[in-house]
Amino acid sequence: MENCFYCEKSDKLNELMVKVIDLAYSDVYLIRNQNFPGRCVVAYKDHKRELFELEKQELIGFTEEVSLVTKVINDMFKADKMNYGIYGDGVPHLHYHIVPKKKDEYCWGAPFSLTGNDNYLEETELQDRAAKIRSEIQKGR
Repeated sequence: MENCFYCEKSDKLNELMVKVIDLAYSDVYLIRNQNFPGRCVVAYKDHKRELFELEKQELIGFTEEVSLVTKVINDMFKADKMNYGIYGDGVPHLHYHIVPKKKDEYCWGAPFSLTGNDNYLEETELQDRAAKIRSEIQKGR
């Protein structure tokens, strides 16, 4: 889809996140701004805008992958609660924000913020984190 950075795999995508792994129904990315350590995006592989556009098996497969990634992030980063975000008005491609939150930390008790409390890791540290997440996802398949 034209003008969709998830579909085009554009420079904009690479500015915001790094690829963790390709799954059957989704691509998993680690957000460069780790304002919530472990924060990821699980993006549907094909250009869809809404969950209801998926066929039943696609919906099941995608949801299972979101669940797997969420469990991995929860376990790795010891979240008190996992937050999910599906918006799409800014980027109209079906994707979940997977956000681990901890009590008494940034945005607890409120919707997570995409910005603020910025925590940009060095590239090597970010890639190392992505590799560890990838390894745990592969174990859970």
